[in-house]
Amino acid sequence: MHVVRLTLLVALVALSIGCHTMRFEVSEEPHERVIEHRKSFWVFELFPKREVDVSHYCPTGVVAVEEETTFVDGLLGVITVGVWTPRTSWYYCRPEGVSP
Repeated sequence: MHVVRLTLLVALVALSIGCHTMRFEVSEEPHERVIEHRKSFWVFELFPKREVDVSHYCPTGVVAVEEETTFVDGLLGVITVGVWTPRTSWYYCRPEGVSP
């Protein structure tokens, strides 16, 4: 009986973590470098609602933006009962010398 309860608990936690990925392609150009950025959200991801200036990370322009709630991000959200949830973003930067 103990094994069944443990299995159900693990399955419930795994299902509640639910990962997601979004990717926005701005251009079909190759990218030069990838910047990884982790943002913090508070109280079931209601705060902060903010705009990200991608030109701060990619001054030559951006080719694509990818955002994901990774397994670790979701696990941290479950551990903190949704009070703090990180989310990871990747910014794919345009090579220098390529005009937008």
